Amino acid sequence: MSIARNIDTAQLGAVLKTALDAVVVMRTDGTIAGWNDVAERTFGWSFAETEGQRMSAMIIPERYREAHEAGLAHFLATGEGPVLDRHIEIEALHRDGRELPIELSITCTSQFGESIFLGFLRDISERRANERRQKLLVDELNHRVKNLLGVVGAIAHQTARSSTALDEFTTAFTGRLSSLGRAHEILTAATWERASLRELVEAAIEPFAAEGRVIAQGPELTLSPRQFLSISMILHELITTAIKYGVLATPEGMIDVQWAVADDEVTLRWTERGGQQIVAPKRSGFGSKMIALNVKHDLQGSSESRWDPDGLHFCLSFRRD
Repeated sequence: MSIARNIDTAQLGAVLKTALDAVVVMRTDGTIAGWNDVAERTFGWSFAETEGQRMSAMIIPERYREAHEAGLAHFLATGEGPVLDRHIEIEALHRDGRELPIELSITCTSQFGESIFLGFLRDISERRANERRQKLLVDELNHRVKNLLGVVGAIAHQTARSSTALDEFTTAFTGRLSSLGRAHEILTAATWERASLRELVEAAIEPFAAEGRVIAQGPELTLSPRQFLSISMILHELITTAIKYGVLATPEGMIDVQWAVADDEVTLRWTERGGQQIVAPKRSGFGSKMIALNVKHDLQGSSESRWDPDGLHFCLSFRRD
């Protein structure tokens, strides 16, 4: 911390030394007269390098220099300064040429001897970065909420079209929303980055895994949110079909869920066995259509379904994001 001569160093020195922000002292002729240690760390210049230099040439970006000099001249002529005694946010120039967003307050005083300007400057780079991150998060949340509402609306519409009674609609619609909700909970815990396929499968089959009727096997594998949500809906439809038409409609039925990955190509197999002469559904409902849509559009993969006497055999392949 240093102060130029002709200024009461005892009083002003205490201000510069104890200040938590960068403090820059400027004479009325526009030259630098004081510069504390925080200013040195913030802008990269030592006081020895800045003393007597024009403030506008050291830390003021070129596009603001003319306005700075004009404002100084106006204050000396009229005693008025629009930026005095208030907080403003602006950019300042670092020694290496980059600009720093700062919060600035300037006061003019003569209590330390000659009239001087005291500038208190705070680097707000981190705050600005946090604000940008917050805006991105809000924008992303808005986008996801709109997408979610669109998905819910589509599920409601298509479920209603394929239902013949209110009870049937309520059961199917509630189940699909619950599946979507479980997937969102897992994704939220993973900060909406990549989430575990194993955790998703185990959550989907939990009621039946406890009975030993559904077994899941596969390597640890994470998926993008888009693929994760698609798999959650596919698993829900497979379980629903198994309950209504497949092996979960019989006391002896079992299901094997297996997945593997090779060179980012994911294969998921759903194999039903042990059923008692399972009869395949006579028509293709909304569940089958939803599976097909998710496979084609969201996963951009392929799938095969085959009904055997012992139940459904389903194989899904897609490339991991």
